[in-house]
Amino acid sequence: MWLMRLRSGCRSLHFRQLCTFKSDNTNLLISAINKDTCHQQFFSIPLIKPLSVGSPTPLFSLPSHSFGLTSSQYFNSFFLLHHPEYPHYNDIHLLTYNPTTQQSLTLPLDPPLPTTTTVTWEVRTHFGFDPSTKLHKVLHVKWTESIPQSIPRVINMVCTVLTIGSNMSWREVNHVPPPVDSTKCGIGGKSSVCVNGAMHWLTQYGDSIVAFDLKDENFRLIPLPHDFKKKNSASFRLEFERLVELDGCLALVADVYSGVEADYMLQLWILNDYHNHVWVMKTILFPFEWSDCGQPVPVGTIPTGEILLKPLSLSKSPAWLLFYNTEGHCFKKVEIIGLPEWVYSGGPQNIRSISLYGRTSERGSC
Repeated sequence: MWLMRLRSGCRSLHFRQLCTFKSDNTNLLISAINKDTCHQQFFSIPLIKPLSVGSPTPLFSLPSHSFGLTSSQYFNSFFLLHHPEYPHYNDIHLLTYNPTTQQSLTLPLDPPLPTTTTVTWEVRTHFGFDPSTKLHKVLHVKWTESIPQSIPRVINMVCTVLTIGSNMSWREVNHVPPPVDSTKCGIGGKSSVCVNGAMHWLTQYGDSIVAFDLKDENFRLIPLPHDFKKKNSASFRLEFERLVELDGCLALVADVYSGVEADYMLQLWILNDYHNHVWVMKTILFPFEWSDCGQPVPVGTIPTGEILLKPLSLSKSPAWLLFYNTEGHCFKKVEIIGLPEWVYSGGPQNIRSISLYGRTSERGSC
């Protein structure tokens, strides 16, 4: 079993203490892989007025496995750090981390399914917070197949959930979608976004968003915007299509497949009326060709109302961010300087995650 070893003064503690201290400022949590030491280093960078960034502060480092750890959304003072390639690294603990106090809490391992009767093809980790119950939960969605295989092949979805707090233990979710033909299942999917007390993620195939209600622990589907399906006729979700939270609303980010301005535009489909499934489409028109300039995508909204965008491909040094003013439709590009030289010189894959934490936009209810 691999034991999580945090450095630079990061301390483990009780969960209640983890939620006690929050940052009053808006910050970035950035992680990068040092290929020379085989460690993943986490940094905190403050956002300062007017639309700029401060100096990086090293937080902690840990031994890096393939792809490193990725960070979840920030909820109630902390992140969930987890490995994106679970179950192939199912001996790696999940970690809750408060970047303000540099304190952590290691979560118990989710017991694997018996390998003699079940093949686990993929497991996705989702994290969320339910404001009605004030509870944080972690969900594992496992795509499994029985041994021996059936004809036609059938993929089952097995889900386990962990409530973070006292008496933490994994338990199976009783009500899950029924088994499906392997050619039609939604294996894959994307990272999730939690709004309105539910986790949401895109599947690789299909025309709906999967939602998991944290209070009742039930699954449901939210249909994609009708106009989106007409404009984007491909039957699969491409790599850069993703869900984000913008001003407390669920938003679908997609590129434009055709047209004169297709290479310079992103679509934002915002779920303005969550319960009645009313979507509003907005566009971001870039002053450069999107695919050739790092493919910037939204991270979230900052308190002054601008949308913060990060590049999917950090192919040039130094790293950079974009602030987008939704009213004036203008951009400000800011370079991230002050990180160790190995971050910039190690190639585009060195930086693994960029997330917002602290005081962001006020989360409303769409």
